[in-house]
Amino acid sequence: MKGYLEFFGFKDDPFKITPDPKYFYLTETHEEAIGTLRYLVESEEGFAVIIGEPGTGKTITVRKFIDEIEGQIRYAYILFPNLKPEELFNTILEDFGIRNVGQSKNALFIALRDYLIEINKTTKVLLIIDEAQDLPVETLEELRLLSNLETEDKKLLQIILLGQPELEEKIRSRHLEQLSQRITLWVKLRHLKEEEVRDYINFRIMTAGGNVKVEKKVYELVYRYSDGIPRLINTIMERALMTAYLDESEEIKREHVLRAVEVLNLKPRESKKSLKLPINLPLASLYLSSLALFLSGVFLYLGGYKREGFKEVKVKPLRGVRYARVRSYMLNVRDRPSREGSIIYVLNRGERVILTNQREGLWQKIYIDRGDFRISGWVNLKYLDFER
Repeated sequence: MKGYLEFFGFKDDPFKITPDPKYFYLTETHEEAIGTLRYLVESEEGFAVIIGEPGTGKTITVRKFIDEIEGQIRYAYILFPNLKPEELFNTILEDFGIRNVGQSKNALFIALRDYLIEINKTTKVLLIIDEAQDLPVETLEELRLLSNLETEDKKLLQIILLGQPELEEKIRSRHLEQLSQRITLWVKLRHLKEEEVRDYINFRIMTAGGNVKVEKKVYELVYRYSDGIPRLINTIMERALMTAYLDESEEIKREHVLRAVEVLNLKPRESKKSLKLPINLPLASLYLSSLALFLSGVFLYLGGYKREGFKEVKVKPLRGVRYARVRSYMLNVRDRPSREGSIIYVLNRGERVILTNQREGLWQKIYIDRGDFRISGWVNLKYLDFER
């Protein structure tokens, strides 16, 4: 009997759970994460945080991003970071090839600062910390101080934190208020939708070069039992493939998935189609009224956020130039011409803005007019394409 991979014609295991970038399937949520990381490297921002439940693809997303920029930057990648500040500094230095610096926090900090000043003459530097929810509060506070290291025109170190939802809770706690204020780039990875689960499975089979067929019902079952979490999809499909192999079947069928989830002791997610609300009109009316009130509150909150610091301005366009478009994946609009200014709005790539005649160094004041929404603020000139 042929071996497992040979039987299906695979070059390697299509559903291995190790984060191999060539098996990275770009969903909408992962594309947003990659775009945010690109913007971090391109821009003056110091921190990016990627939040996701276990198995949603945080690590493989960052490894794919590293593959893109390999050779363009220097980076340190820290895993299992339950470290005191001195231990973290030492680990970072070792990842950059610097050893025997000394043991005091001050000596380690100075060595890291001097290295960053020197290396930034030729390249940018990233610090990536995986499973960052395990970082002690005192170590997270030291990261904030590290992010303060900068020259006149750029940060010496940009930091990416990957973590589970409790990382966000920790950062937003009162103990880390100053750190929370510094983080302007947040991405939350969601679960895959049903159609994305189908495409994800097909993509991995195709990438591995296999000839296996998949019964249509398989996709729905895998979605129900995995809840759209990539790691669980891999686990179920790997077991289903093995079951099909033992049956000498070249097609993955419904019964193979059912046997797989039984062995794995997985329960199906509750189908939204099966949910039934009791027919109680007064209760339903109360529910809808409460929902409307909540949504109106959200609307006012978001509207208030966007209008914070809003002032009507008389727009005086630059000579020969009136409009520009955003060239980066996203662009923060600040209330003053400085990286330390508060973010009052976020623009996306391709959005059109009106230019005013106010400019300070690399900072340009712009005016945004969306009819019922108007705001002015400052952006970095190098992320605009001018229209003449």
